[in-house]
Amino acid sequence: MKILLVCGAGASSGFMAQSMRKAAKSRSLEIEIVARSDAELLNNITDADLLMVGPHLEYNAESIKKEVEPYGVPVLFIDKEAYGSLNGDAALSQALDYLGTVEHKAEKKTETVIKPEDKRNMGEKSERGFFAWMNNSFAPKLNKICGNQYIASIQESIMSILPMIMVGSVASIVGVLKKFSILSWLPDISMLNTFSFGLIAVFLAFLLPLKVMEKKGNQKLKISASLTSVALFFIIVIPTFDGDAGTINFIQDKIGTGGMIVSVVVGIFTAWIFSIASKYSFFKKDTMMPDIVVNWVDALIPVTVCLIAGLIVYSSGFDLCLFIRGIFAPIANIGQTLPGIILCSFLTCFLYSFGFTWILFPIVWTIWMDGMSANIAAAVAGQAATSLNLMETFHGIMYIGGQGATLTLVLLMIFSKSRRLKAIGRVTIFPSIFNINEPVVFGAPVVWNPILMIPLWMNSIILPIVMYVSFQIGIAPVPAQAFQMWYLPIYIQAYFGTGSVMGVVLCLILTAISFLIWLPFFKVYEKQECEKERKAEYAK
Repeated sequence: MKILLVCGAGASSGFMAQSMRKAAKSRSLEIEIVARSDAELLNNITDADLLMVGPHLEYNAESIKKEVEPYGVPVLFIDKEAYGSLNGDAALSQALDYLGTVEHKAEKKTETVIKPEDKRNMGEKSERGFFAWMNNSFAPKLNKICGNQYIASIQESIMSILPMIMVGSVASIVGVLKKFSILSWLPDISMLNTFSFGLIAVFLAFLLPLKVMEKKGNQKLKISASLTSVALFFIIVIPTFDGDAGTINFIQDKIGTGGMIVSVVVGIFTAWIFSIASKYSFFKKDTMMPDIVVNWVDALIPVTVCLIAGLIVYSSGFDLCLFIRGIFAPIANIGQTLPGIILCSFLTCFLYSFGFTWILFPIVWTIWMDGMSANIAAAVAGQAATSLNLMETFHGIMYIGGQGATLTLVLLMIFSKSRRLKAIGRVTIFPSIFNINEPVVFGAPVVWNPILMIPLWMNSIILPIVMYVSFQIGIAPVPAQAFQMWYLPIYIQAYFGTGSVMGVVLCLILTAISFLIWLPFFKVYEKQECEKERKAEYAK
């Protein structure tokens, strides 16, 4: 038996899979349990007997079920309490019980997106006013947007190239160490970053049509669509040719972070053309021609249409790449202002507090990459880096333990008087150190919890302001090199991201502020939990 666990980046589900494997071993059960990101779902679903999904992806239940429906694999969302406490034994029991139920009961378990009874501490009044509007009106509309195949494909494509970005960050680590004469004997590996982080746009151009075609169930044309997209992208960025030398030259920024928006537009256009073409074929369904020949011929028209469109743009001399970047420029510019930074931070945490995670990632990530590209260019030109809306500042300085700075909440829980909160704190401290906070967010819970939602929002507003002012007055240097190893402890990220120990000092200041924000709200919640435990004990 094989159980596939899926979450946003495959991190929190990795901890759960480890706990479930331990539980299976203790029961002497031969069960293969693997964890993957949702971007890798379709590549690992074929031989799975059950798909278990993190509760933080429950908002996208309909889209996930639709994706795996052709494979006949049942879908089960992991119990929030089990996920929050990383209780592998409980999750394994849930899986085994689910597989043993009758079909109509199994379907019933996967249909609900967010169950009112799962919203702890909400009570009857919580389903009125604002919370009722969020659950009954806003959430369904957001679910529909998240389920859009093109939007979901952009998100999954970005998630798929994160390993390339992280590998590129190794060059930044070596650069910082050499800067401070630590391990100075290490060779210069800056080119490692050039051929990973520096090729982001090319990676996106290839992956986006691939993901769209997979979601549309069109396996036969997905490779042709991806290759066509890359070819079209190279045309659009207008390379220069030297016939005598036999060379072709690209502007590096256009195939790196500066070309991301262009590659997304090219990828969507290519996928759209291929999606239309896939509805038609030169051959009948009962043709005697080999499938490979049918696929070749059916791909001819969409490939030709896309490349001709690119050549028309190229021959006109119109720099479509600069035009597309110009359209996005106002968004990027606003994103680098203090209001823009606060908005990105607050909306991310606000949606997270209702169980919606990774929703804004494609938009915010593009702003981050554009900002880092500008900082790198400024540093090369000998100028000061000024962009602050970066992954290096969000994940490397403000997201202490994860979105909303939940590490201090976990520390409070470890020393709580409540037995339940203390147990959750002890279990979630390890993933929190590595900035994986889905377990505590769904285990405390913070999601749909009016008491703990407020400090999460406050952190998302106050910490960006303090961070922004601190960089403006020069407490720490502004990051001017890509360092996106978000899974490292936050203080290590702060050091390598800024290249200075003052980055760590700033992170410690934000940690103290987040502690003061969480403390009063946690004490109110702790008192309620202790009272519940006393009543339960008295009832026994």
